[in-house]
Amino acid sequence: MSVILFVDDDKNILDGLRRRLRSVHPEWQLHFAHDAESALLKADEIDPDVVISDMRMPGTDGAALLTIMQEKHPHSARIILSGFAEEEAILRTVGPAHQYLAKPCEDKMLIETIENALDLRHLLTNPDLRALVGGIDALASPPTTYTNLVKALENPLVGNEQLTAIVESDIALTAEILKLTNSAYFAISQKITTISQAIRMIGIDTLKALALFVGLFRSFDGPKSAVTQMMQLCKRSQQLGVIATLIAEQEDLPKEVVNVLAAVGMLSHIGSLILYAYRADEMADVVKRVETEDVPIYVAERDQFGAAHPEIGAYLLGLWGFPSAMVQTVAYHHRPQKTPHAEMNALTAIYVAQHLAREIAIEQRTGTAPESRIDLEYLDQLGKRDRLPVWLETARLVEQKYREIDA
Repeated sequence: MSVILFVDDDKNILDGLRRRLRSVHPEWQLHFAHDAESALLKADEIDPDVVISDMRMPGTDGAALLTIMQEKHPHSARIILSGFAEEEAILRTVGPAHQYLAKPCEDKMLIETIENALDLRHLLTNPDLRALVGGIDALASPPTTYTNLVKALENPLVGNEQLTAIVESDIALTAEILKLTNSAYFAISQKITTISQAIRMIGIDTLKALALFVGLFRSFDGPKSAVTQMMQLCKRSQQLGVIATLIAEQEDLPKEVVNVLAAVGMLSHIGSLILYAYRADEMADVVKRVETEDVPIYVAERDQFGAAHPEIGAYLLGLWGFPSAMVQTVAYHHRPQKTPHAEMNALTAIYVAQHLAREIAIEQRTGTAPESRIDLEYLDQLGKRDRLPVWLETARLVEQKYREIDA
């Protein structure tokens, strides 16, 4: 049974939530507190799966409450639900809160957010997954350049010059950033030649994702037989991020979604990179099975390891402090149907992009287009099946641009 704790100083709001949510999810165990102090006592008693708190409350406010919850109940999903929209207050919740929902919030949105939080929490507490990742000592901390960037970005006054200096000290990262900014993603006529320009264009989320991916790739010291697969993985991850971004723009998804998709594309295969780097022999068996039996790679990985690259990547990204929405997109990018949503979102864009990138790569290699694995019923539910031909042309454009860059 899932345990949910709501915190709000308005009794009418709590009573309304109690009445409406019990009718929709009678299996949820709902608890309510009218201030931070009583919420902390209740949390110690029930160990909640999800905590939803108002921002503005007498005494300890929502941001401070969730900061304490983060320390005392680190595995609880933490959500701010508030009509207090001042930017400074919202920014204070960025660390301790996984998500921020503005009042008035429709029941459908609130329920979907809680369902997603519960699904992700269940996925990432899989004992097989924890045993697999816990057995790789090198994953205790992320790569150095990524860590340096995160540390620099903790200073709100950090400038482009400081970020440029960090990036330019990493030759491999410098090369990948320039490659990305000169890809089809930006559709510009002039060539980008400086890191300072490139950083301004790609944004902080994509910069951090690239630093993480390149750092993990560079740390690889396993057999040379896995290097080719890892290089292909790096290229494909960049491509699918670019494809997903362009698809999201075509479908007029919110700007905040479009801006993170290039980063999510790269991060979606962090788990694969880990398996190639630290379980190379077993991954060779996985790849062989995929090629001979034509099974999806995440199925073969799960059979081999007890967990697959989406969950492994999501687990590590959560451990390293990436936003919950990005973690969830990585976790479910092969199975978007498993998360509740009725409209196209970032997960849809990544899901479609990865399949289109795969199909085009196979067609380029064999001369024959493979049978598509895209779930058309899922796209029908979103009203997007008819957009597939347009998205395919976009994916072909990106693939062509990358071939030109590599030439």
